[in-house]
Amino acid sequence: MLAILFTVLIIFFVGNLFGYVVHRILHRPWAGYLYQKHMVHHNLLYPPTDFVSDKYRNAGKDNTTRTFIIIALPLIILPIILWLVGCLPLSLMITVLVVEGLVGYLNNYLHDSFHIRDHWMYRVPLLGLLFKHWVYLHWLHHVRTDTNYSIFWFVPDKLFGTFWNDKENKDDLPFMS
Repeated sequence: MLAILFTVLIIFFVGNLFGYVVHRILHRPWAGYLYQKHMVHHNLLYPPTDFVSDKYRNAGKDNTTRTFIIIALPLIILPIILWLVGCLPLSLMITVLVVEGLVGYLNNYLHDSFHIRDHWMYRVPLLGLLFKHWVYLHWLHHVRTDTNYSIFWFVPDKLFGTFWNDKENKDDLPFMS
């Protein structure tokens, strides 16, 4: 049981670090086509001045969710290979895959939810406060795209000096009410 708990914590950290690194790469012009696809989200669909909508504006063919999945394939395949060769017990292989899937889903779902006006999470006691804080930090990422690459767990941003929390203007945003 301790091994499973330890695996959950490690994979949670690795999964969020992975998301941070890939997102940060998507903001680098040297990433070429991937950069251009991601900038559709930032510059056309959700610029800071038009950050929320009633329905999520999907980037269609320029959606970078598929990019995350393709780049994550080695992280998905590795535990399966380690199990097949007998280096990883079945329970830990399943734990790794489940936690990777949950972290990926949570990041994707929360990210899309940040851009929805009056999302249901705003109305849940306590969760609403946390959600509002995450939305604000993500909006700041759209204001200054060299900050806040994480979605909900900002430890990587804090570790690598890309965290920004401008509390001064937090309550003046119309989409935060």
